[in-house]
Amino acid sequence: MAVVITATVQAGVYPPRVAVAVTGLTLGDSITIYRVVAGMRSEIRDGTKDSVVDTSFARIDAEFPFGVPVTYVAEVEGVDAASTTPDTYTLPGGKVVLSDAITGLGAEVVIMAWDAIDRSRQSSAFQVGGRNVVVMGQLGQSEGDVEFFLDTDAGNEDLQTLLENATQGVFQARQPGGYLDVDGYYAATAVRQERFSQDGTDPRRSWTLHLVETQKWSSFWLTATFTYQDVIDFYGVSGTYQDLLDDHASYLDVLIGDWS
Repeated sequence: MAVVITATVQAGVYPPRVAVAVTGLTLGDSITIYRVVAGMRSEIRDGTKDSVVDTSFARIDAEFPFGVPVTYVAEVEGVDAASTTPDTYTLPGGKVVLSDAITGLGAEVVIMAWDAIDRSRQSSAFQVGGRNVVVMGQLGQSEGDVEFFLDTDAGNEDLQTLLENATQGVFQARQPGGYLDVDGYYAATAVRQERFSQDGTDPRRSWTLHLVETQKWSSFWLTATFTYQDVIDFYGVSGTYQDLLDDHASYLDVLIGDWS
């Protein structure tokens, strides 16, 4: 059986995620799933298995960029065995999303001000014999103040929850057009919230976050998928295994299903 890889959008979740499934494997195969964007190849979260115990392998990608072509590649036993047709995924709403791929938390925001990106490097300067000698390390990642706007109580609550509960304090920023200098991983070291009305009756808020660019989460943190409770909620208390079988012929189908 030939190796086949498919990518299915889980559109019922915000922000959207892609379920990537590989079939046609041989027991004991090693596999790695890569995401390819603009020629850059990146392993998706938990995308490697040294020895599969099933003929199929599936993972959820919650970190792909929007607005640019994305291809998924299955490398089996060190050789590219299958790939998807390039597809461009859309972020609904046209705004910017801040999200945690590990917990599934997300907030939809509007960028009001992100006009500068500051970068510095660890360095020391010495005066030696009347001249300056500077010892420097590599140029660091960016940091700076960013102003976001939200206009609903639910949106403000989503952002507050994300900031308070982001895995390792890190969240991902992504926008709908594939633009540079926005997409990335950040930690908010300071947060300021301004009300449009002093008594709080107006839900509009201006949030100023001091964002420090970081590395993404460690690979051992797995992307949230679904729970058994999600399946129960989907079918209701009267649901049966037959209902599940009627909709999903295999465990792989269940794994990549949309249970929102």
